Amino acid sequence: MRREYDILIIDECSTISNQNMRKLLELAKFNLLVLVGDTYQIEAIEFGNWFDAVRSFLPKSAVYELAKPYRSNSKQLLALWDNVRKMEDDVLDRLQGGEFSANLDPAIFTIAEDEEIILCLNYGRLYGINNINHFMQENNNRKEMWRGIQRYKVGDPILFNDSADKFFTRNKEQVPIIHNNMKARIVDFITWDKDRPTERIQFDIEIDRPLIELNVDDYDFDIIGNAENGHSIIRFAVNKNKSTDEDDDGATKTIVPFQIAYAVSIHKAQGLEYDSVKIIITDEIDELITHSIFYTAITRARKKLKIYWTQAVEKNVLDRIEPKNNSHDVALLKSEIN
Repeated sequence: MRREYDILIIDECSTISNQNMRKLLELAKFNLLVLVGDTYQIEAIEFGNWFDAVRSFLPKSAVYELAKPYRSNSKQLLALWDNVRKMEDDVLDRLQGGEFSANLDPAIFTIAEDEEIILCLNYGRLYGINNINHFMQENNNRKEMWRGIQRYKVGDPILFNDSADKFFTRNKEQVPIIHNNMKARIVDFITWDKDRPTERIQFDIEIDRPLIELNVDDYDFDIIGNAENGHSIIRFAVNKNKSTDEDDDGATKTIVPFQIAYAVSIHKAQGLEYDSVKIIITDEIDELITHSIFYTAITRARKKLKIYWTQAVEKNVLDRIEPKNNSHDVALLKSEIN
């Protein structure tokens, strides 16, 4: 069914494939369409170059280039982002002069800021996401519990996953308040009705924003208070067994709607920001690093950035990556239109 809007805003446009964007335009009618994104960041997993190309088919008055980043006040970070965006000749000097580059060593497992993330491309091997999450969680000595093979500890940083979009809502018309890729932290948990059919885990989670005067009566979570930083703390339960009220196609309350997130993939981090960002690039995956992946990774940092790689890997990456150029595709499209 086609929906009508006065204003339709689409964020992170670079991640939307050509096919999905076409479907969206076919389903929506609007008076004003606002497209927001960064053409230098990671492109859609499926083919998607429409957002970069569309500016060539719009009047100049419809295109606004936001040249000033507001994520960071660090002059060194801002200069590095600008250089990498353009891949100027002094990128290497800025990386080394600003002490952004470092050799792989155990320092990566020492937390530099309360709000920190480690970014990788691979899940396996020593410096993969799975191992790093395991090592970092081992250093957390606070209260813990197991659910199957998954372990949770008070203080663990988390990211809500795809199932969160449906987990907390009660019908398809509701806009998710707690949604995929929202940052949070485990505050507490308790198991109720242990070894009974109604067994469930109650989680208290600090999300990364305040939910002020929000009516949550129609959502499956409660706001139980605020942290010292003003962020809201929510409470919800994950069942051990599936309820008879749940159908096979609907959302289930038996799946934990978040993942442990000391480390995540660079793709998962798009749209997120942290005070401190550590990036690991080993010789096993350096050929997978594109300009958009590298630029997306380094621009997640607000205050501190450290890239862990060898000098050889650093040189290989910087010598090879360059901003993508869609001018050929634009020329073909214009010839078809004309």
